[in-house]
Amino acid sequence: MNQIKKSLVLFTKVSLPDLDKVTLMNRIDKKFCIHISQIPDLLETLRPNYSVLEIKGETLFNYDNTYFDTPDNQMYLNHQNGKRNRYKIRMRKYVESDLNFLEIKFKNNKGRTIKERTEKQDFNPHFTNNDLQFLDQSSPYSGKQLEPKIRSYFNRFTLVDNHFTERVTIDISPGFQNQENEIVLNNLAIIEVKQNKGCYQAHITKVLQEKKIRMQSFSKYCIGRSLLEEKLKKNNFKPLLILLKKQYYN
Repeated sequence: MNQIKKSLVLFTKVSLPDLDKVTLMNRIDKKFCIHISQIPDLLETLRPNYSVLEIKGETLFNYDNTYFDTPDNQMYLNHQNGKRNRYKIRMRKYVESDLNFLEIKFKNNKGRTIKERTEKQDFNPHFTNNDLQFLDQSSPYSGKQLEPKIRSYFNRFTLVDNHFTERVTIDISPGFQNQENEIVLNNLAIIEVKQNKGCYQAHITKVLQEKKIRMQSFSKYCIGRSLLEEKLKKNNFKPLLILLKKQYYN
């Protein structure tokens, strides 16, 4: 982690208002998994073409999330079964800034991710009347039928390209917790490349391909639950689960 921080010091810095130019709440995204030891070398390659988000002198931030689903796990199973037009619902806490949001992510049948969110006063995993109204308006799920399923947490830094057309998040050592178990993938970093349009290849995608790092579908919600719960259906996730346990968990 210290080596990553040292590498980020060398980057040009951008602020949150700068990042507003590339919010990408409606986007095409691609994900990649790499070993945490590969990050410093990757950052050295990316530095001429990207800047890093800095807030109050910090570039690495803690995120805490609670994911919700129906009692019969409709959202999880929709993803596991390969259904298009699927949803994820979570509460997210930006720890350092003490900001909290209720967020809805919708993946449509054209491969676009559309995110809506509303700010919350706290990180309490219960829905207020405003939350219930937001869920009714923006998803097919009633908040009254949802229950917390899993906690997910990680460290993140955010890069933006010099033209403010790409936003890249890199999540380090994600952890997952439910009432019975907890697991941390200490050696894993998840790269997510976010663009408004998929008509051109992002610079980081070219770099990753040159390093023979392949695109990898990865849902923190689904993978976290698959790792923690033996009885869940997880056929489509098994190759990734084997890889994660072999290379990224210790």
